[in-house]
Amino acid sequence: MSNPLDQLWLLHGMSENVIQAFNQYARRKNFKTGEAIIWQGDPCEAVFFVLSGEVEIYRLSSGGREQILDRTPTGGCFNLIPALLESGANQANVRTLTDCELLAIAKPDFQKLLVDFPKFTLSVTRFFAERLAHMADLIETLSLYSVRQKLARFLMDQADKVRKEKATRWTQTDIARRLGTVREVLGRALRKLEEEGIVQIDREKILLLDREKLERASFGDE
Repeated sequence: MSNPLDQLWLLHGMSENVIQAFNQYARRKNFKTGEAIIWQGDPCEAVFFVLSGEVEIYRLSSGGREQILDRTPTGGCFNLIPALLESGANQANVRTLTDCELLAIAKPDFQKLLVDFPKFTLSVTRFFAERLAHMADLIETLSLYSVRQKLARFLMDQADKVRKEKATRWTQTDIARRLGTVREVLGRALRKLEEEGIVQIDREKILLLDREKLERASFGDE
């Protein structure tokens, strides 16, 4: 029988000593679909690892508008950065998209793992590097591109994830919140892509018909 910890990304390639220490500190928590896990601005109490299910990480503007930052599926983790900041406040809100089973490691215990196990620290450092690259891409996309370009890039990314069996379900409202726009504007851009024969909207699915044209649209060439 496989160890459920084997699917956690940060533990890939870790020694038995790391796994044992991780088990010692981790506490299992279960959440129902749509349940809040943490709130932005609250003191950071723990780092979370997703044993099953999927969560959504987002922030709210002063006007109440949501910006989806990311979605974390089984195997992923979240709330690592505030666990290492002196201020220690959660930097985003997190809620469940499905029923979830999480592992929570208290902030001081997570810090102790980093001190005691250099290989685990390296794994966390690589995670931070990937997150930094992701956030840099997100900032560029939100600030420099039109809704059409942002949508094209999003659809290409999702198509790539489908091939890797890592795709998640996005409604048009979700996509709009991810791209920093509203559903009405997103809908017009999506219908335009359909009129051009680039995608086909089939009920709740968006089918990619012409990858080459979509790539050109992502650069504003069409």
